[in-house]
Amino acid sequence: MPYNNFRTLTPLLCMLMLASCISQTPVSYAKSVDNLVIRFRYKVHIINGLPDNAKPLELSCHSNDDDLGHHTLWKDQEFRFKFGIHFWKKTHFVCNFSWGSKSLNDITVFVNEVETRTCRETGNCFWKVETDGIYFSNNDQNWEKRFNW
Repeated sequence: MPYNNFRTLTPLLCMLMLASCISQTPVSYAKSVDNLVIRFRYKVHIINGLPDNAKPLELSCHSNDDDLGHHTLWKDQEFRFKFGIHFWKKTHFVCNFSWGSKSLNDITVFVNEVETRTCRETGNCFWKVETDGIYFSNNDQNWEKRFNW
């Protein structure tokens, strides 16, 4: 192959290889470089931590690109979704929560640069709805209250 043709094709081949690698990246894939974890895929978990089934938790979530629909969660049920982050635009998911007469709208459950730091180690962002508000964790064990009803 003449040198000029090879030089022209090299960037194209590199982009194709990178696109192939990204599309094949599993949810749990993370690469560690000197204690820095680089993660391409994440999973958000929303858990109904309410005490009984008298009133279910109602929620709907979306991003600018995806409508994840309406969901009814009974006690201890979980709704989860997984996605790859965008490199050229912001990945931002918001949810609307309602429980009986209480509601919280446009709650950010994932946005680049915030959750990519806090959830990077596990690749999971957990949100638990309780009677007094909504809690966050990156490991499903240590919970921090983020929102009041």
